[in-house]
Amino acid sequence: MRGHAVRAARKRVARQLCLLVAALALTVPVGLAAAPPAAAAAVGFPAVHVRTANLALSGQITGADEKIDITGSLSVTVVTRTNPGGGGTARIISALGPTTGVGRTTGGRYLFVGADSNVVAWPPDPVAPLIASPAFLQINPYVPPHPIVPPHPISFLKVGVVVSSDGEIDDIVALLNLIEDPDNP
Repeated sequence: MRGHAVRAARKRVARQLCLLVAALALTVPVGLAAAPPAAAAAVGFPAVHVRTANLALSGQITGADEKIDITGSLSVTVVTRTNPGGGGTARIISALGPTTGVGRTTGGRYLFVGADSNVVAWPPDPVAPLIASPAFLQINPYVPPHPIVPPHPISFLKVGVVVSSDGEIDDIVALLNLIEDPDNP
């Protein structure tokens, strides 16, 4: 009887030891990955920062045929990577959520869809906001007897990203812009 109690105690200790080793294995890589960017840059590794923002869109744009009141959302993910000598690049990935519009003249309903990726470089000097102009697709309303028109590429907003000189992402904004020539985004 005593042998069973000893074996059960050994199994319990072995299980606890395995859990402790697993917990340590999970925390050690996280501790190493959390090295400060300055220390990583000093060794010659680029610093990488990532930030995502979900932004509401609301306003008026000029579409292919008329002015359109637009509402919807935009998800923006920014990934910055510093260069060893200063400055770096930012990849700005913009994806529209459910975004629709109503024509001011016709009352027609429009749908806007798509995602775009832009790469913008910044110099080692003080950084001004980085600007990207993603292009999306405008799906025109089907109004009989007119034919169905294929999606129309349109660039109706600007995405601005404020990045510090070390690549840290401070702010992400999106502004609708009034388009004079929608065929030339």
